[in-house]
Amino acid sequence: MSKEKSKSIQVVNSEPDIADLFAEMLLSDENDYIVTTTFTGKGCLSGIKKNKPDMVLMDIELTDMDGWDLIKKIKMNNPDMPIVVITSKIPRINDVLRLSNVSDYLMKPVTLDGLLMAVKDALEIPPLLDQCYKTVKNYKQNENMVYLFYLFKQNIIDRKRFILMRQLYPTKKLVNDPESKKSSMK
Repeated sequence: MSKEKSKSIQVVNSEPDIADLFAEMLLSDENDYIVTTTFTGKGCLSGIKKNKPDMVLMDIELTDMDGWDLIKKIKMNNPDMPIVVITSKIPRINDVLRLSNVSDYLMKPVTLDGLLMAVKDALEIPPLLDQCYKTVKNYKQNENMVYLFYLFKQNIIDRKRFILMRQLYPTKKLVNDPESKKSSMK
């Protein structure tokens, strides 16, 4: 039995201690990730070109360029590269629209389990969806199946956005939600 190739992850954070912390967290996982660190957007782009990592784990707040601009540059040449954002910056309304460009957007502080789950999802879900699509594309009713895979992918994205919003606004109750009103009366 041949062992699957280890996945490589590039960590990008302007603070070397934080980059090293995330690298150590990733190296503690049983998946034997290959982790490189860089501290600038330019370093990230250079590292991607040189090392061709399987994914990028990055902070939006970089010293040399805007994180969203970096994501745009990464996606221009590597449209399928998963990117997980870990930041203390609360997303603004136009950032929420950009979330479809990243696999996950995590708010600091991040737990080890939360980080590893986001990385695992980013690395494993897209290939699984591709494999499912390839499996059913030759069936007669593949139009319906393709539509279902797009819905499934969108459902994953929406779920992650919902979790992010719950992290940001945990005490907000929905005004017109009767269940919310019931739970607040207990």
